[in-house]
Amino acid sequence: MQKLKSASGENKSGFTLIELSLSLVFIGILSLAVAYVISDTIGSYRRGLTLSQINMTGIDLVDDMRKTIQDSPVKSPVEELCSKLKKNSNKCKDDGAEKFINISVEDEITVKGNNKLTVPIYGAFCTGKYSYVWNSGYLFASGSNVGKAIFYKGDEEIKDFRLLRVEDASRAVCASVVNENYEVIKNKKEFRIEDGDAEVIDLLSFSESDGGLALYDLNVPVPARDKMNSSALYSVSFILGTVQGGINIKKSGGFCATPGEYEDENFDYCAINKFNFAVLATGGL
Repeated sequence: MQKLKSASGENKSGFTLIELSLSLVFIGILSLAVAYVISDTIGSYRRGLTLSQINMTGIDLVDDMRKTIQDSPVKSPVEELCSKLKKNSNKCKDDGAEKFINISVEDEITVKGNNKLTVPIYGAFCTGKYSYVWNSGYLFASGSNVGKAIFYKGDEEIKDFRLLRVEDASRAVCASVVNENYEVIKNKKEFRIEDGDAEVIDLLSFSESDGGLALYDLNVPVPARDKMNSSALYSVSFILGTVQGGINIKKSGGFCATPGEYEDENFDYCAINKFNFAVLATGGL
């Protein structure tokens, strides 16, 4: 601040043009810093909400699958599968048809940014009470070059589903994509149940604001059976995440791509989580 003389000879205080300019620059820098902090806080809040949504949805799916498995039949699914495939039961057991209670198909997929990944793209899990049919989150990401699986309930065609729960006591859903040699038919993307009255529920809804949630993997090893106590122990794991954010489940550490890698991705809504649980089936012989 500089002292100036007025026409009457009195000393008056005032700011020079340089001082005013420096003040404006300082205020501008401070405003940018405040705006950055606010933006980062909002982004963190959005990411927290998204992760919370995934956790709540994942817990709901765990509860749904746990109840379904608990009430599912304990007897080996081989009998239903062999009957459906019209094969001799003993031969069917020898060929290990039981593994087809859970089907997970992998393929090389090209996603935005020309990134090529070999990942699970669709699958099914058949409990003997309900069956779960899913399409991977990769198939809903922009730029995906792989087509989605389709589900048929009788003559009704269901497309663009993320996770269906189907009333299916005979495990027909899994048998519909397995050939007579108990191999998953290559490029077979049509899961089917002939019962047109079977209950079918979509467990993962779509949201325009965040792209919705989807499974990225569902893994269920052959359950361990205790014939003496008429029970079967299942171990289930699945990965649930957002469609947005350039997710890579094969990537060590963080699963979301680095911000800036894809120009039009909204990374405030990118999150993923893995869920594991064990449950005992006691639904009778």
